[in-house]
Parts: sequence; C-alpha cells; structure tokens
Amino acid sequence: MEKSELLSYLEKYWTENKAKGVMAQILFRKEVKDGIYSEHRRKFFNGCWILAPKRKDFFKFRLCFFVHPTLLEKTPAGNELVPEDIMGEAEGLKFRMVAGFLTRAGMGVIYAIPTGKSLLPPEGIRWFLYRYDDRKEKLHMIDVAKFFSRWRGSGRPGHGGKWEERLKKDYLALSEEELMSLLLNEAFYSTFLKGSLKKGGLEKSVSDPYDVDGFIISYSGGKVFPLEIKEKYPAKDGDSAFFGIDAGRVLMLLRLCLPNDVNAFYVVREVTKAERKFVDWKFMLLSEMVISASWNLQRGGRGMGGQETQTIRLPYNSFKKLEPSVLSEESLKEIGNLPDEVKRMAGEFRVMIEKEFGWE
Repeated sequence: MEKSELLSYLEKYWTENKAKGVMAQILFRKEVKDGIYSEHRRKFFNGCWILAPKRKDFFKFRLCFFVHPTLLEKTPAGNELVPEDIMGEAEGLKFRMVAGFLTRAGMGVIYAIPTGKSLLPPEGIRWFLYRYDDRKEKLHMIDVAKFFSRWRGSGRPGHGGKWEERLKKDYLALSEEELMSLLLNEAFYSTFLKGSLKKGGLEKSVSDPYDVDGFIISYSGGKVFPLEIKEKYPAKDGDSAFFGIDAGRVLMLLRLCLPNDVNAFYVVREVTKAERKFVDWKFMLLSEMVISASWNLQRGGRGMGGQETQTIRLPYNSFKKLEPSVLSEESLKEIGNLPDEVKRMAGEFRVMIEKEFGWE
C-alpha cells in the first residue's frame, strides 16, 4: 500500500497543528525505541483514547480504548483472550500493568482489534472490542451493537486541512508500519466511532473526549506514569518565558494519578519559533505543574471535541532537560508519589518565603 494513501487519510481528519503534535509523539517513541532513551524501551507503552457516553453523570463512566497497531486478516479466535495471545509476551505484560492502573483509577479498559484485508477504505475495517477483566486478567469480547446502543445521540467525523509540505515529507519518511498504526488509531475514533456508529462530532454522544499519549512503567516499583508529549516553543511576556498548557490536560492527569498516588510526566519537544528546529527534550512532573502553574486561564486552541480550550502558563525555567537517568528505576522511585512530591515542594516554598521576608 502506498504511504501517500495512508497520509491522505490522516490529512483528511487531522489539522496541521494536530499533525505536528502527533509527530512529537512519534519522535519521542523513536528515541525510546533506538535513540537516547533506548535503555528504557521496555518501560514505554502506547497511549489510549479516553471517552465517555453523553449523559449527566458521564464522569462516572469514562472508558479507555486501546487500539491494536496492526490490521489482522482473521477474526480473533474466541470470546476470551489472554493479552499476551494478541500482543505478545512483553507488550501483554505492559498492558496488564497499564490496564490495572486505569481500573484502579475507576476507568473501564477496552482493547479494539481491527480486522480486514485492506486499510483503505477504513470504512471496510471490522472492529472487535474486548473489555479487560482486571480480576481474571483476561480480555472478554463485547457485543458492539449492544454496547454502543447505550451511547445516545449522533455525530459526524471532523475535518482536517492541508498540511505544509515539510510536514508531509516528515510523515512520508516514516515506515509503512508506523503510518498504519496511526491510521488505525484515528480510524477507530473518526471512521468507526464517529462515522459508522455516529457517536461523536458536533452533535456528539461522546462527553469530554481526550487521549493519553503514553505510559512509563516502573517494574521494580510497580507504578505506571501517564505521559503527555507535545511540541512547543516558549512564549514571552516581558522578561518572562513560559509554555502554555491545556488546562484540561492537567485535570485529566490528576484524575488518573490521584487514585493511584502516582506522578505523571509532561514532556515537551522544544523547537524554535521561526523554523521549528529541534532544541531539546524537556519535562515537568505533574506535581511541579500543580505547584507552579498560573491560576489565570487564557484562551487556547480547539480541543478534540471541537470546543475552545483554556490554557495555563508554566514557567519555562521550571522545565528540566529530560536526561535518560530521569527514567531510571531509582529516579522513578524517588519522584513516583504525587502527594509526597507536592508536600515536599510545599515545604521548600515555606522555607523560601521565610528567607525572602526575613521571617526565620
């Protein structure tokens, strides 16, 4: 299959800004796979959609949808699967840990498997959905029609737009396997959920659609860290520099992390403003975001549901370089507990106030 065909599909549904954001995720995964973070490759697991049916108490029924990265020609065998049977030994273990983390946060976990002989047109893909049972650690097939009959409303897929040529070249430089994985992930949401099932879009039956870019797993500590990855350049306000962050992202991370007493990573692929040349990989922990974020929200761009987002400012100088050592087991153990880290930083600020104003 021609890579240009796969790219045309993504361009149909992604805005240019969306494509730039996803490229940052792709480049980070490359660094984890065989780049500067490759010593920690076994700790990374791909992200998921977080969706809920449109209802007054939607916040009680959030579901995490993971999409299998390849198209299977045959129907999955059986109504019950062991994660390793479909994902392989290493990925199956990681899925169990991530799925356990999400269920402890009060989320449902569903694994979506696409089948068919051709990715294009994506409308021809047949989807099989399996819910994860954390008690038995198995996947159980869902009756798709019955399951989505409870999702009231209708909708339609969104639309992207023309991308700049340089961005298109970056995507065409990806492997066919990478492009296929991106197409399947988007096809599940735009073509299947919002298109075939009419469960999204402007007249949506989906509340608060979000996604998580990935997860970092600490095997020795048994912790899972949600991971957000964005491409940004610092904005200026007088002598101050900052990154503008979607406020909803912070709330989403808190929703996942507080029930688990675990921290999260916000990773920035810093680029220059004019030519978007790569500067460095930077990061801030969720604990630091809570402590250092501005409280006055500013108007942002468009969110997944088409709504306008609100952003908060995070001081540019508070972001640190993401050294490989930050992802070591020792480091993850030290920074892993969200409440403890917030308390520690609050204690430091108390001392700083006393020193600054001579209250010692």
